[in-house]
Amino acid sequence: MQHTWPRPGLSLAARIALAVTGAVSAALVLAAVLSVWRELDRYAADKHAALTAVAEVFAYGSARATAGGDAEAAAATLRAIGRVPSIVYGAIERRDGTVLTEQGIGLRLTQDAAQDGEDLSLLRLLTTRTLRAEAPVTENGMAVGRVVLIGETDDILDHVWAAGRNAALAALFAVAIGIGVSLQLQRRIMRPLATLAHTMEAVRLQHDYARRAPVMGDDEVGRLARTFNDLLSAVNERDHRLAAHSAHLEEEVRARTADLSEAKQAAESANEAKSTFLATMSHEIRTPMNGVLVMAELLASSDLPVRQRRYADVIARSGKSLLAILNDILDFAKVEAGKLDLERVPVSPDEVADTVVTLFAARARSAGLDLAASVAPEVPRAILGDPVRLGQVVSNFVSNALKFTPQGSVSLHMGIDREDGVLVVAVTDTGIGIPQDKLATIFSAFSQADQSTTRRFGGTGLGLSIAQRIVEAMGGSVAVTSTVGVGSTFSARIPVEVAEPARPVARRPEVPSGVVLRTEGAATRQALAASLAAAGFAPSVTAGDGPTHWIVDAAALVAAGGRPEGAGRVLVLGPPGDAGADEALRRGLADEILRWPVTQAEWRPALEALADGRPFAQPALRDAAADRLPRFPGARVLVADDSEVNREVALEALARCGVTDVVAVEDGAAAVEAAGARPFDLVLMDGSMPVMDGFTAARTIRGHEAAAGGRRTSIIALTAHVLADAAEAAEAADMDGTLAKPFTLRQLADLLQRFAPGRPDAGEPEAPLATPAEGAVQDTRPDDTRPDDALLDDEVLGGLMALGDGAFLGRILDLYRQQAPVALAALRAALAEADQPGIARAAHSLKSMSANVGARVLVERLRPIELAARDGAHAGPPTECDALEGLLAATVLLLDRRTAPGRAAA
Repeated sequence: MQHTWPRPGLSLAARIALAVTGAVSAALVLAAVLSVWRELDRYAADKHAALTAVAEVFAYGSARATAGGDAEAAAATLRAIGRVPSIVYGAIERRDGTVLTEQGIGLRLTQDAAQDGEDLSLLRLLTTRTLRAEAPVTENGMAVGRVVLIGETDDILDHVWAAGRNAALAALFAVAIGIGVSLQLQRRIMRPLATLAHTMEAVRLQHDYARRAPVMGDDEVGRLARTFNDLLSAVNERDHRLAAHSAHLEEEVRARTADLSEAKQAAESANEAKSTFLATMSHEIRTPMNGVLVMAELLASSDLPVRQRRYADVIARSGKSLLAILNDILDFAKVEAGKLDLERVPVSPDEVADTVVTLFAARARSAGLDLAASVAPEVPRAILGDPVRLGQVVSNFVSNALKFTPQGSVSLHMGIDREDGVLVVAVTDTGIGIPQDKLATIFSAFSQADQSTTRRFGGTGLGLSIAQRIVEAMGGSVAVTSTVGVGSTFSARIPVEVAEPARPVARRPEVPSGVVLRTEGAATRQALAASLAAAGFAPSVTAGDGPTHWIVDAAALVAAGGRPEGAGRVLVLGPPGDAGADEALRRGLADEILRWPVTQAEWRPALEALADGRPFAQPALRDAAADRLPRFPGARVLVADDSEVNREVALEALARCGVTDVVAVEDGAAAVEAAGARPFDLVLMDGSMPVMDGFTAARTIRGHEAAAGGRRTSIIALTAHVLADAAEAAEAADMDGTLAKPFTLRQLADLLQRFAPGRPDAGEPEAPLATPAEGAVQDTRPDDTRPDDALLDDEVLGGLMALGDGAFLGRILDLYRQQAPVALAALRAALAEADQPGIARAAHSLKSMSANVGARVLVERLRPIELAARDGAHAGPPTECDALEGLLAATVLLLDRRTAPGRAAA
């Protein structure tokens, strides 16, 4: 880079001399200006201080006159300013700023107030040559006004001139010294520098890095020459190294690029291997779990004794909990990312509470503990949330309480905080308690109260930490209160969004309010008492005057040998498999059974019946309604799975849903062949199979459908993979959805209801089961295919029977016998005239009254007729009503048989 100097013709020595002289001159000029300015500042400060002192004197002398508003006295005081030659104006102002009196030359203008105490502007001082000062006037410590004085500063120019003259003399002397110094620099420094500059210029032009500069001394210039020579040596050596390195640079770059590419491929392979491992482990673990859970569910719903059925139900529930744990372990991606995905689906707090207490019932009973759950009436019937995660939180709290409670009880309570509307889940135990100094760390991972706790009770201390993280992910918080030797309460506050509002139970006025609670478990007694009190009852442990309902332990009631004296309704409480409760009900000692631990699913219907004064639901109908699954006798299903266990599970599960037309194959190629040979309503296709995987098979079936122009077959991916890739692969293969293994019977039934609803049994003729004139229906099918399960909905029928007595049932059935044939005749007439609105009205009328009495098959047959007619597209002949007429007769006959005992008793 070349520099352009102001005078290029001058030598370096002359330029240095000019630079030194110029720098010294500029510095002296700046110093002179600062000196003058400082002198002016000092002058202004002195003048202002003097003027302020005078103002304070006048302020003191005029204080009384100013306070009294005496203008003449104030003016007399102010006339003394004439004795001060430099003061040209003075004024005394009142507190509000108005002038009480003033003295001086002319009126006081704004430009006359050149300087004041708050802004000593030197520039304004030079232009106006006046200075303003003021002082407050105080009387008895209070400000009553102020004194304002303006003085002249005519002698300011003399001070400026004196300061400037001194600065100029100092500047001339300094310039003379600078010139002398520059001459000495020329002789001692500039000559060696010129020689060094000549050498450097030669090296630059000739690129001769072997040349060296002469060293003329040991001073700074000599060291500079030696440093330059060392630099030349280093540059020379570097050039040699660069030349040697350049020969191998391309090869080294190629080698490093290969290493980076290999490392990238290794990382991608490791990530792919991890994903493959997760998918494989998911499939291998969930496949046997599918067999365990589905078979346990089938076993629980089979014809077993009550005790064995509950054992099978516990196996199924425990398997589901194990499956949830496996899902957490296998889902590496969520854990590594620190991300916890939460579902937002309708969740029933009642079901969560029932699941938890049922799951831990055997553990509590073996430990001799009472376990109970209560759900406050203000809790919504359903909230939006994650049922698995919410159940995990409650399970962790209950499991922790049971672990550290050697005797007593554990109670679960769910309620709504009236202030902020959050769901409060609290688990209280009568256990060993937690010291106060350990409460702060109780929710930390791997933390327990002390090491002896771990040795006595076991555990890793992870449960509460996991619960805390889940609750925080839900936007809530956890807390704990405890007293050593008394017990602990773990609680969670979770914000909720209501999906279905609460439906509190209220006692009718005519129903007696007294309820006697005679149960051994304190937690169970408290939970029942809270629900009864919220419904309007008055629970107590002693009988009062008048009719009183009783809730008593089954063993105590059987031992007493009779109903309590004066008892209204009697409910007995017994553990699972207890024959005493069944005996009490059979002997008429009790009206209803509650199983321990009391679940909301059993207690709420009993409480509603008790509060309404209506009969309890019949046990047979209640059990049938709880276990009932929809039937699909005419559905045609293809199952493709390479696992023999999974095929067996699928066949049995489909059979429980009434599906008998099932074809099972072992691979995707066989599935394609079977789908091409005959039509199916639904294909359950495993994703991972030999020969051809399920996704490829689905794409092949879709291709055949497109080529043949046939109807679309519903294909569901039956997969054990928990990763999102399975759903994406199913969508890419044009499947209609996924069903994760292990599945439940309810999930399979819902799937059939969606993709194969209402298909009639292909082997069941749609002819009348009996002619109306015969007055009876002769059922000629084998015992295993009788229409009882298919014709009626036991849950609807049970609810109808619970609404009133036998007379009520008789009236309902008589109305149905009278009106249903009329509606069917109207439907036949509308079909004959192709009256689409008339068809829709008649079908809807018959469907509606049939639904009210639980005629499920009639409803299913009438629904598509109504929907097609509303779209103006129903084209069925009037003979379509023949099958409906026979089905109606069979339904009425079955209704008579099922409700005969109740009507006869009435």
